[in-house]
Amino acid sequence: MPVPFKKDPTQYNQRTLLATNVFYLLAEDDDCFVYEDIFSQIDTKEVEKKYSMLGQHEYHPRLITAILIYAYSQGIFSSRKIEQKCKKDLSFMYISHANCPNFRVLSDFRKENYEFFKSCFAQSVTIAKSLGMVSLSHVSLDGSMLVMVYIAAHKEL
Repeated sequence: MPVPFKKDPTQYNQRTLLATNVFYLLAEDDDCFVYEDIFSQIDTKEVEKKYSMLGQHEYHPRLITAILIYAYSQGIFSSRKIEQKCKKDLSFMYISHANCPNFRVLSDFRKENYEFFKSCFAQSVTIAKSLGMVSLSHVSLDGSMLVMVYIAAHKEL
């Protein structure tokens, strides 16, 4: 007589009748939830004026800014790697609202809206500081643009 092993509730390659939310797989204390709250408070009216109603719909500047700042906080600076993360990493999928901007969109946004991006970074640091999330217990300089932007944002606080 064979051993009665537990069976899967559904076959792993079978579709279910009701879709489940894939973000339930993230831990409840995952930092992407806190970041999402911070990014929802960032003011993007300044850069929204540049966009036109004509042509193809564009990604909201808040969404691209959120993706970039979250990627920077995870130590990822390459637009191509950020695009890959948006396709494969659940935390990035949550931050990007399951949208996956092309690496050129991310790179162009960063280049064309540098001052705006810097101000959004400063806003996110201010919000994080008000929530008690900012700690300067360990600061190291590696010459990257992120560190320079962080220091500039922190000086403005």
